[in-house]
Amino acid sequence: MKHEENGIRFGSIHVPDELVVRTSWLLPATIVPLSMVIHLLSGNSRDFPFFISEADYPGVERWVFTIGLAIAGLLQMIFAYRVWYKYKIQKPTKLLVLFLMCGLCVGANLFIMSFANMYDHLKLHVLTASIVFQLGIVWAILSHFALPGKNKPGKKIRIYAILISVISYIVMSQAIARAVAGLDDYGLEDDTIFTLDRIQYAVDVAAYAEYALFVALIMCLYSIEKDLLAESMSLEE
Repeated sequence: MKHEENGIRFGSIHVPDELVVRTSWLLPATIVPLSMVIHLLSGNSRDFPFFISEADYPGVERWVFTIGLAIAGLLQMIFAYRVWYKYKIQKPTKLLVLFLMCGLCVGANLFIMSFANMYDHLKLHVLTASIVFQLGIVWAILSHFALPGKNKPGKKIRIYAILISVISYIVMSQAIARAVAGLDDYGLEDDTIFTLDRIQYAVDVAAYAEYALFVALIMCLYSIEKDLLAESMSLEE
């Protein structure tokens, strides 16, 4: 892999930055709903709504979920590096470096999480998923202040996405924290499905909040693509 001024090169294949950014949000935006639909239609779902990670269930949905998000994690690390590389030439700042570090960490944890399913590796899954969500929000906030572009539509999308992600994360975490308090006797680590069944009343709230959080983070990545496209157009004029 070789880095160029506008994209990366794999042998004789040139991949422009715009495509890297678009794929980094379009792939998870496609893979997650697809794996959830397969999980639901195959009859493997416990109930509905269910958490996104419940779609990482043994079967076709696991192949879609794991392979798709593993690739998405790698792409997001490349995306973070390419955005940093592109903007540091214009205005190198500490915020831009923090943007890069957050992006690399989010992408790496997404990659690990794709293999650490919640049924067999609950502790690792919860840890990596929490990092993806929490640092993902920080990453979105940093992108808003670190990127020097003046693309108003992109920044407007990002503001809405950040607000939605923060509210959704608070609702999701509070709903689950209150539900699992005092559930040690049910064996949270020993039987994930049984425990989730016991707190489905909380999942009914938390799952929709998680969906909103996921969409908001995808919106943030999409907004950065808008910034890059606006930046490219301004350079051509």
